[in-house]
Amino acid sequence: MTSNLTNIPSDFRLLASGVRGPEGPAIDANGELHLVSADESSIIRVSSDGTIEEVATTGGRPNGLVFNAAGEMFVADAELKAILHINNSGKAEVFVDEYEGTALGGPNDLCFLPNGDLLFTDPVRRPLPDPAISPVYKVTPAGKVSAFANELAFPNGIAVSEDHSSVYVSESRAQRLVSFTIDENGYLLDQQLVRRFRDPGNPDGLAVDVEGNILQSLPGIRAIAYLNKDGTLIDVYHLPDWVPANLAFGGDDMRTVFVCGVAQNAVYQFRHPAAGVRLL
Repeated sequence: MTSNLTNIPSDFRLLASGVRGPEGPAIDANGELHLVSADESSIIRVSSDGTIEEVATTGGRPNGLVFNAAGEMFVADAELKAILHINNSGKAEVFVDEYEGTALGGPNDLCFLPNGDLLFTDPVRRPLPDPAISPVYKVTPAGKVSAFANELAFPNGIAVSEDHSSVYVSESRAQRLVSFTIDENGYLLDQQLVRRFRDPGNPDGLAVDVEGNILQSLPGIRAIAYLNKDGTLIDVYHLPDWVPANLAFGGDDMRTVFVCGVAQNAVYQFRHPAAGVRLL
């Protein structure tokens, strides 16, 4: 691949192809890359040589994936409108599918806080209203659901900061990245704008490194923005023939960035100057 911009990492390469609807990359306790094949309703494991192995199916349309500190897998499934727990045998079980008696809209992405609480974005799906105002929810390990943040314009990607003091959320319809300061119990204290992107950036997935910098996918302009924690642009990675939707840090030193190219049904990788924050 070649670029009409100059800032593509020299070691950028294709890792795996033939993954239909790749999304939600996450690293397990053994350092292995997992992601969803949304079009196949499946969860797959991708080895370092690009070999693909199916490990579970959901029967819906999985989108986000994360592991907790105990190594358990949780999946956001937009079609089933549920957060699923994948047990050791690969069976999908509903963990959360409603809030105060109302069905979820279509969970997208998710992450864990250090105290074990799960956060997930739940953008309204079909019919898509404008400006698609939706919440972010918080779930305790016991399954108690509460609203973490309200009135977000299609909340999409979500990640915790390197010092666990903030939660980042991509607002796709508002073309911006916001952060929520939290206390030690995971309760929201305040909200700040990190960066506003030009339309049609469509900010989607994101990942954070140990220095507090952020990699934000912008599939609308076929790019990944490399930002510092204040939202200042450090670099832009761009290719004219990819659509980066979501990304995650992995590898032995956590400096490899895995990128899901949804339009190409492919997974790419490149090296980053700093290690990524471990999500376990």
